[in-house]
Amino acid sequence: MGSSAIFSFPRFLQFFFIFLALAQNPGLEGSHLSRIFDILDQEASPPSVQEAAARGVLARLLPSHLSSFDFKIVSKEKCGGKPCFMISNHPSLGGKGAPEILIGGISGVELSAGLHWYLKHLCMAHISWDKTGGVQLSSVPEPGFLPHVHSAGVLIQRPVPWNYYQNAVTSSYTSVWWDWERWEKEIDWMALQGINLPLAFTGQEAIWQKVFKMFNISSSDLNEFFGGPAFLAWSRMGNLHG
Repeated sequence: MGSSAIFSFPRFLQFFFIFLALAQNPGLEGSHLSRIFDILDQEASPPSVQEAAARGVLARLLPSHLSSFDFKIVSKEKCGGKPCFMISNHPSLGGKGAPEILIGGISGVELSAGLHWYLKHLCMAHISWDKTGGVQLSSVPEPGFLPHVHSAGVLIQRPVPWNYYQNAVTSSYTSVWWDWERWEKEIDWMALQGINLPLAFTGQEAIWQKVFKMFNISSSDLNEFFGGPAFLAWSRMGNLHG
């Protein structure tokens, strides 16, 4: 299961319009905002898909421990009404080859963030970009010897609904020539860090192209108008000339 199961482009658009509405209507709250959250919950991928996506992150990060962790989507009510992840000792702990740690959360991102929290705080692991230390997992014990959590388990509630990532020029400065392998690595990192609102301009020019053609602007004119891949961010902001 690929990382794309954790994030979906339609959801990016929904989040964008939510923030736009909030910016234009500071008083938007109560039942209106609750309704938006309800719609987003309804649009979420099935639990089995999100659980499989979290297992995919684990398989790419720490394949030797794929059988050591189990993931389960839980309701927001079980989290006290807020986004959260929960970590507990697995009910089958002690059986040969059985999972040792159970991670619950309301989404695939929360499950992945819970995995990172466990590895960081109980196994002293470090998961970062390559230039800031990279992935350091040598401190993680072998399967069968993972640290237990206390009997009450761990509950971490998200203080805000969304964790935003990137800015308007990242797609041109940094990731313009990335292939899927590099993107998958970045998406895994985002999920492990609990990021659930990465900026995505992908496909914006295709929409503009369709609109402009409705006004009889030719493809050749549009090709001259749009910036190249490494300059799309600046052409979108209207600060290219020449």
